[in-house]
Amino acid sequence: MKTGFIALALAILGVAAPTAHAGTSPTLSALTGYSVLGGAGVTCIGATTTNGAVGVSPGASITGFPVPCTAGGGTQSNNASAIAAQAEALTTFGTLNQPCDQNYGAQDLTLLSPLAPGVYCSTSSFSLSGNLTLTGTGVWIFKTVSTLITSPGSSVTGGDPCNIWWRVGSSTTLDTTTSFRGTIISQNGVNAINTGAILDGRFLALSAGTVTLDDNTISGPLCSGSGGGTSGST
Repeated sequence: MKTGFIALALAILGVAAPTAHAGTSPTLSALTGYSVLGGAGVTCIGATTTNGAVGVSPGASITGFPVPCTAGGGTQSNNASAIAAQAEALTTFGTLNQPCDQNYGAQDLTLLSPLAPGVYCSTSSFSLSGNLTLTGTGVWIFKTVSTLITSPGSSVTGGDPCNIWWRVGSSTTLDTTTSFRGTIISQNGVNAINTGAILDGRFLALSAGTVTLDDNTISGPLCSGSGGGTSGST
């Protein structure tokens, strides 16, 4: 009732009420079998295990596989599969540029926890110093102009990893023993998953980006075709 009175008052005054946007998960096809995709190269220096494929395009350098690292879906070096996956990663990066529900500057996401579905944007960078709990069902999209950097031992919990998306304008670093969820797409730079970090999702770098892995577990995610669904915002 209170919300209705506020909306009526705004209408009388000719002021538009703030709009909440329903974030939508992109539909994937070429990327569904990938856990890691680099642009310029992928380097593995520890005993990393991935559920899906590890690929690179337009570069061709993949080092550390099959020893000491294991790619459950094999490696794809600038072949037809990797080229198609890189093209879809670029398209998906564009698709994730959806209207923001909340805008921040440099923001530690731990301070926003718990967080309902929605589209969360930073004009600077996102960091994670502790735990971020995602509550409810729907889609979470995090857009940052610059970097995404986590602290050692930080974590993202809750939510469906198939419906959690990270659109990073620069590079991403998941620091040691981080436990993270969702699909990360970094536009460029040196991207790293440091010692012991776990990702329930995908780690993708566009054409200029490199990826370094070090004793990690990257599980997929196991999604049926698309990311699936929209956020709970209306």
